[in-house]
Amino acid sequence: CVVIDAGHCGEDGGAGSAAGLTEKEVNLAVAMYLREILEAAGIPTVMTRTEDKLLYDRSVDYQGRKKVLDLAARRTIADETPGCLFVSIHMNAYPDARYGGMQVWYGTHDARSSDIAQDIQERALALMPNNRRKIKAAGSNIYLLDRITAPAVLVECGFLSNAEELALLKDKTYQQKLAFAVAAGTMTYVG
Repeated sequence: CVVIDAGHCGEDGGAGSAAGLTEKEVNLAVAMYLREILEAAGIPTVMTRTEDKLLYDRSVDYQGRKKVLDLAARRTIADETPGCLFVSIHMNAYPDARYGGMQVWYGTHDARSSDIAQDIQERALALMPNNRRKIKAAGSNIYLLDRITAPAVLVECGFLSNAEELALLKDKTYQQKLAFAVAAGTMTYVG
């Protein structure tokens, strides 16, 4: 199975475009398409979120800790779904608008993670033939990949700060193509 994590939500919008599009919106759209594709292929999925609401326990003292508690809840979902691949969907942004492309980060606790990341990156070349980005091992700064012991990847699908990519990332057909590239890249592991 695949645990699909649509990064950011609620008060944590993630990266944003100059036009006001937030990362959390695009992440959820791509994640929902990814779920549709995988389930159509007979692969069970678990979503960390399906709505725009941080995943923290509102019965505890969460003041100043909402984001940390949200990430911990996402990790718990992954930990409670044994044998699954964890795929986190994100968008990127950078002050210099010329940067673009997809980049896949992988967790280092399971050796299969780097192979899955490479498969996803290669599938994305059909969408982004000029993409020169390479897969990278995640460090402790990527909370989930640093702590999840199952095979895990984080896909930065594109740059909201790049006008050309922003136009594509807003397009539903392109979002579906991104989801298909991610799904195809996971098939070796889950197929």
